[in-house]
Amino acid sequence: MHTYCVVLRPQQSLNSLYPHTKRDYLRANSAALAMLIASEDPEWLVCGVEPARMSASPPQSERSVSTENSIVA
Repeated sequence: MHTYCVVLRPQQSLNSLYPHTKRDYLRANSAALAMLIASEDPEWLVCGVEPARMSASPPQSERSVSTENSIVA
């Protein structure tokens, strides 16, 4: 299992040129599965995914990944 950073933007964005985004850190067997899990929220659209170690602000540690935006699959 790996940790992925899934980038999401609101379904209804007021500013389409510079939409607000958020990052969810998900543990899953593949990036595709992490994207699928993140896409279950109807208010947000998946923009992209990358390994958490490549994102600008990765989780503090592998064992503390369970934040309010983290899901284990």
